[in-house]
Amino acid sequence: MPSHHGEEYLLPPLSRLSYTDPDRPQTSWSPFDPTLAADADRSYIRYERAPASHQEQDVGSVGLGIQNVRSRPEVDEIHAGGESHSSLHSNLQTPRSHTSKTPLLGSEGRCPQRKTIATSWNGWVPITIMVLAVYASVGSGVYFWVAVRKPRYGNFICFDCRLLPSTADLLSALFAKTIELAYVTVFVSCLGQYLSRRALRRTSHGISISDMSMRTWIMQPGFMLVHSETLRYSAFTFLGAMTITATIVAMLYTTAAEALVSPKLIYGPYESRELQGNVFTDFFNPVYLGYNCPTPILNQSDPQHRNTTCLQMQHVGQAYHNYIAYINDWSNSIAQGESASTVLEQRPPPIGSIHDNTTVTGSWIDRSNMTELSTHYGRMVLNVTAAMPHAGVLYATKNPINGLKQPQNSSEGQFDLTASVLCPAINVLCISMTASELRPLIYDMWPGKKYDAANWQKQIENDIPRWPAWLNRTVVDNIFGWGLEYGWRPPIFPILPLENQTIVNGSTAFGNALHLLGKPPSATGLEYVLCAMKAKKTPRCSVKYTASASGARLSTDCEKPDNEWQYNHWFPEAVDGNWSLDWKNVATEWANSLSLNAGVSDGKASNARLLMQLTPSGYSLEPDLPSLAEALAVMAGSTLILGTENATLVDYWDRPDSFITEPEVQVFNTSMKVVQYQSSGKEEWRGIFFPVLALAWATSLICLGYLIRQKGRQLTDFTEPQNLFTLAINSPTTSRLDGACGVGPQKPHFKEKWYIGMEEEDEHYYIRTKAEENTPTVPMTQASMEAERPKPVSPGLEEYRQLSARSRRRRCC
Repeated sequence: MPSHHGEEYLLPPLSRLSYTDPDRPQTSWSPFDPTLAADADRSYIRYERAPASHQEQDVGSVGLGIQNVRSRPEVDEIHAGGESHSSLHSNLQTPRSHTSKTPLLGSEGRCPQRKTIATSWNGWVPITIMVLAVYASVGSGVYFWVAVRKPRYGNFICFDCRLLPSTADLLSALFAKTIELAYVTVFVSCLGQYLSRRALRRTSHGISISDMSMRTWIMQPGFMLVHSETLRYSAFTFLGAMTITATIVAMLYTTAAEALVSPKLIYGPYESRELQGNVFTDFFNPVYLGYNCPTPILNQSDPQHRNTTCLQMQHVGQAYHNYIAYINDWSNSIAQGESASTVLEQRPPPIGSIHDNTTVTGSWIDRSNMTELSTHYGRMVLNVTAAMPHAGVLYATKNPINGLKQPQNSSEGQFDLTASVLCPAINVLCISMTASELRPLIYDMWPGKKYDAANWQKQIENDIPRWPAWLNRTVVDNIFGWGLEYGWRPPIFPILPLENQTIVNGSTAFGNALHLLGKPPSATGLEYVLCAMKAKKTPRCSVKYTASASGARLSTDCEKPDNEWQYNHWFPEAVDGNWSLDWKNVATEWANSLSLNAGVSDGKASNARLLMQLTPSGYSLEPDLPSLAEALAVMAGSTLILGTENATLVDYWDRPDSFITEPEVQVFNTSMKVVQYQSSGKEEWRGIFFPVLALAWATSLICLGYLIRQKGRQLTDFTEPQNLFTLAINSPTTSRLDGACGVGPQKPHFKEKWYIGMEEEDEHYYIRTKAEENTPTVPMTQASMEAERPKPVSPGLEEYRQLSARSRRRRCC
């Protein structure tokens, strides 16, 4: 081309042109080939601008010194190292097909491979990929197994190191993240290996741009939304479906592991278990209770009253505590305008506490209709029985031999337990009586007798008839069970109490009950009320115990046919109704400590006053007040709890001594669930993540199997950006991507199939479309034919031929 004002320009790339040099074989044209000049000293092909009259091209500056050619120029004359335009033009030909052995680049710019594209199995990359594949398969399999089996770790997870829930969750998330990273790395590697092998194999259909972009789906899931057109051509293939599955797994794996695998502190299922308890005595042993009562006063300092004083202090503190809590519940309900039922089982249950951190709740058992009883006997009759839980269950759970981890600051170690043991129960029977009806029981009303407080103890010993006399008969013998036919003697009181005062009698020989006599307020219309209290072991209950770091709850569950843990369901021969003779001795100290006997000296005790004010005025329970019998049962509930500490857990005591100094181990049946670390979801909806863990394991195994099938060897992954860029920049241009240079490939371009070929002359790899694979070539010159002569086959060329010609049944690597 003639120069314009003497300026010379570099020749723009000429599409699909070859330069023929008679001294060297013809080479395929490349826009990056600096050897188009005839001489090595001439590094550029120069041309001059045509005269303005002949100018048909429009060259505009686009910046940075780059000229934008808007139309093809009419080449009039090209000066290339002294050659004329005609000689150069005669040497410009259409490029040969890459199926020939013509090198793509000139001799100075050839790009032959320097290493083989297949890596031995013992190379760093194959070993790393194989290790990651094994780790992803094993790790995802373990996580899926854990999610299905939901194992509980108990103390094994940290061996009493008090592993915090947040730390356990962090460790689980850390392992899940490493599995996810290994999974993504392995799948992308397998995807690249599969596509690279398919691109090399001439018998395949090649790969498309949408296939090459599948690796981006996994590493950048948003790519599928931004470039959704790629899904149209690859998503519905098997490989596309696998890649989409892997993408979903990679996005949700850590979340799924957190939902289903991460250890959480939750309740497990109820499991049957035997627990052992240390037993020293039978129920309500006053000697044992006094001997083990904690006090700083030594026995030698006060041998006569040390134990009694200590027990009375315990009774005062515990009984009042329970009673006040019970009264407060009632007062709160009344203040809120709520009324209780007149049916006993629907009224507030008896309550208590142990060691100020365990709430105790009892049950009303042996229930009867108060109205019917009162109507039947023609007087007010209150008959209630309160069952309280066996305190030995609490102590057994703390026994190291049972290995129960106690609750920590978190919910770890919290447990629910149902024990099949005997429970203590107290019966309170109160009836209204007149002064005349009480005459046989009042010492001061006997003929010739006069009550003297100073001599009362001596008079009891000398003046009251002794066994075998059955004392006087009363009109209520059949109600209380007194007399020869029942085997129990009635109580004797010194005097009649004044209004709102009470007197107790627990010293009756051959009696099994503590009796209380009181005078209610005149507003009730009743003269006097007499109550009998006695305790027993009941087999018709089970004990529930719930322990947590913030406190514990001990309760009973009684008289329910569907309660399989009731003691009588395990031991039907257990007897109910054996009233304890020892409890009366414990209760006597309890009554004295609470000033229930202050009426003998006209002591106006507040406790007695409140009790008398709770006496019903009619024949039924009152909906807005607890009854006298209920209040006494709640107040005496502390004696039941105290009397079962370290007491027998079965329905008998077969030792000759009343208590022993070395414990006897007894076993009882329980059903318990424990808050421990468990891999599970607390909510049912978390099960939607099971497919994620399952698919992660399945696809990991597929990838591992694929790598094993390839014997661990790795090809160069031509879908990796750096490899694809190197391959593409050293490949010829093609019209199959017209219009894609600036804006990228469009819809028709995504389905175009590509393969990877080799220019065997130079062992140069290039990428080419399948559509142009068999493009006709121009005849070869003599020089090129000389270059086509057979030469020894190199290892790289042999490798390519094996890879490109292999079938499904033949593998070279």
